[in-house]
Order: sequence, then structure tokens, then C-alpha cells
Amino acid sequence: MISFQEIPQALRYPGAYIEIDGSQAGLGGDMPIVLLVGQKLATGTAPAGEIVRLSGVEDAKTKAGAGSMLAQMAARYRAVDPVLDLFMLPYADLPAGVQATGTIAVTAAATGSGTLALYVAGKLISVPVVTGQTTAQIATAIAAAFTDTDIPVTAAAVASNVTLTARHKGTCGNNIDIRLSLYGETMPAGLGLTISAMSGGSGDPAPGNLETIMGSSRWYRYVALGITDAATLAAWHAESQRRYSPPVQAGFRAFTAFRGDYALTAAFGETKNYEHISNLSLEINPTPTWEAAAILTAAAAPKLYNNPVESLEGIQLTGMIGMSNHDWTQANSLLFKGMSIMQVTKDGTCTIKRLISMYLFRPDGSTDDAYLDINTAEVMERIRYEQRIGAVKKFTGTAAAKTNEGFRPGLRITTEDSVRAYLLSLYKHTLMQEFGWVQEYDYYKANLVVEQDPLNPSRFNYLDTPVLLSPFYILAGRSQFRKEV
Repeated sequence: MISFQEIPQALRYPGAYIEIDGSQAGLGGDMPIVLLVGQKLATGTAPAGEIVRLSGVEDAKTKAGAGSMLAQMAARYRAVDPVLDLFMLPYADLPAGVQATGTIAVTAAATGSGTLALYVAGKLISVPVVTGQTTAQIATAIAAAFTDTDIPVTAAAVASNVTLTARHKGTCGNNIDIRLSLYGETMPAGLGLTISAMSGGSGDPAPGNLETIMGSSRWYRYVALGITDAATLAAWHAESQRRYSPPVQAGFRAFTAFRGDYALTAAFGETKNYEHISNLSLEINPTPTWEAAAILTAAAAPKLYNNPVESLEGIQLTGMIGMSNHDWTQANSLLFKGMSIMQVTKDGTCTIKRLISMYLFRPDGSTDDAYLDINTAEVMERIRYEQRIGAVKKFTGTAAAKTNEGFRPGLRITTEDSVRAYLLSLYKHTLMQEFGWVQEYDYYKANLVVEQDPLNPSRFNYLDTPVLLSPFYILAGRSQFRKEV
């Protein structure tokens, strides 16, 4: 007897009754959501601490404020990836926070006219300098040149000194790079400048209750963290573990960036243990950390979604400015300390070299590389999703029996054998042959255990052992030569 969902068994009235069942027709596929997390300015219309949808870069300027961290993140993200859906979580500056400041002291007037090429956060400020100007007049000209709201500082001149003040309160301002002639531009003759780096920023916004903020109605698959203090990373780590685990089962990969020399970067990475967060070392390069986080997310997220087991090496970080890089020894060392690395070419182009998670240790403190590459957590999440959705389509609304004891065809009955057959078919035909995510089918089949729960006959339990493909990064060979044979 065939089981019907809509046509009643008690039916005598003549007619042709055909129910339409689409439960097995869906082919899956959705539009992944990227969440930008950062600070907004008071001019932004979006309420702080609430996730909002972004329709574009101009919308981000309206909702977070022109010149804000989030407006810049949205612009950098959309310059790389125009496809995935974009949301943002804006935070207001901490009222008790302090803005970072830096100074440019004009120590000598120019002896020849020219154009000063000043770069803040990698953005050019062109300042006309004329022979005969005093140092105070040059300082005034420098401050007057800060007209672009995309520059993350404001400028004010007093006598021969220009004070740069970060637009946002907090530690983010300490990462704003200030330098001259980034691309070798000629300085006006005789002009003397002394730059003091941005510093003194403190007080980052508290992340709040992320479980409540993120809710349960949307699956945020990829997160760009523009706020990078230790408390924020710890909070997002805790939320990433909660969402990755049952009953939520809708985890995310988070991307952020760290700016500092090798010693600072290594020390920072060694203190973390976050399997769902990838932190890119910027060394001392001009791009601010929040923009770098958005660029990295835009480069990595679409690639991971297309195929979570493929290597991310060589993906261009469009918009990232590279002037220096860790040497081979330092870079290799950082990959053992939870920090991801990029490659900088001679022309300043930046690409991903290797993107790893910040996971380093088991709970007992012993070294563990189970979640080394950020791909691992991603592909396991994707495998689980395929298993869940397929099981819902196949088994929802059925009866449960331990074995098939000769039930008539058409009855909707689930058994240990039918669950086992489903998992094996999914592994072989979809996950392995179609997607290329897994391997070693015979091993998987031999070790698959399916059983009806002895205390709850409505429940089936299984233990499977998927063997994942790994992203390719290294070819090692030994060439043993001969002079004659």
C-alpha cells in the first residue's frame, strides 16, 4: 500500500485525485550571507548593536556614517565580491574610549616648490608646497588637504604641528599607518617632516550578547571582524562554537587581521585557540586591519563556498597594499602559531599564501592540527548540511523499524538498513564523485555504524568516518643525481 499525505483513505466520491509532493525535488543551494562587524559613527542611521542588511556601499555610508569603519569595510568588500549578500553589525564607539592620535611636525620649510605625497592608511593626501611658505603655513596646508572622508583620521594644525585624530575611539586607531612617498614620490626640496605614529587609542565597544544579536532566523556563513581586541575575538570564538554545535548547526568562519612585526604577531597568535577564526598577519603594511579583514573575507568566502577543500593559495587580495612582508623563516613560524600569511610581490600585489585557523591546542594543552586549515571546519559543516537536508527529505513523516521484515512496497518505513544505504549513497555519489570533498569510500563503508536507539525506537544513531580531501600547498621531492650509470 502506498502511503499518501493528502488523499484520505476514506474516499468513495468519484474522481481522479493526485497529490503533488515536492519533498524530493529540491536541489538545495542558497545565497550565503556575509556579516561585517565594526564601528559606526554618530552620523550613521543604523541602531547600534543590531544587524542590518546592506544594499550597497552608499547604503553603508548612510547607515554607518561616511568615513566610518563599516563604510570602509563595505567598500573594500564590494570591490572584490559583488555577489554574496551583505549585512553589517554596527557598534557605537565606547563613550569612555579614547581616540588615537599622531603628529606630523614640519621641522624645515621647503627650498623648492613641489607636491608632498602623504599617505594615511594607504590613502594619498596630496599637499601643494610653495617656496617661501613658513613651517606653520605648510602645517596649515597639510591639515587643509584632509578633505576625503574615506581617510580614517581628521587633521588640525597648531603652529608647525599637525595633529591627526582617529575618527573612531578605541584601539583600531593605533593601527592607522602614516608615511611619506609610499611609491617613491619626490619630496619638495628642503622640506623637513617628523612623523609620530598613531597611538593612545583605547576602549573598544563590548560585543554584547552575540546569541541574542545574531538570532536564529538567518545563517551568517562568513564574518569579517573589524574590531580585533582580545575580548571581541574571545566572544566571537564562543559564539562560533555555539552555532557550530547542535542544536543550532549553522556555524560561520570569521576573518580578521593583525598588524605588527613578527614578535608581536607570534605572541598574539600563541595565546589564541580558535578553530573558526582566521587571522591574517599584515606585518607593517599600510592597509588598516578592518579594511584588510573585509578584503580577506571577500577573497576567501566565495572560494570556500564554491569548493571548501580547494587551496586558497594565490587568491588576490584586491585593495591590499603590500610594501613589506615576513621572510620565509618568520612566515613558516607564524603558521605554527595560528597566524595566516600573505605573499607580497615586488609591485605590491598581495595574495593569500596560506589561510589557517587560530586553533592550536587540545583541551589538555597538547598541540593539535585537526583544524589547521580554515577549510576543515568549512567542509565538515558542508558535509553535515548535506546529510541533514537529505535526511529531512528522505525520512520525515515515516515510521521507524529496526529491520525490514517484509513490509509491502510503498509503506513509508525507515530502518537501519535504509539509513545506512542513504549515508553510503550520499558519500559515494554526492560528496565523493560529484563534489570531490571526500575519499576512501571502502574505509567509510567498513566503519559506518547505524543503529536504532535501544531506549528510543523513534531515533536512529550513526557513527561515520568521512575522510576529507586537503587543500594542496606543498610539493616535496628529493633529486638523487648520478655522474654515470
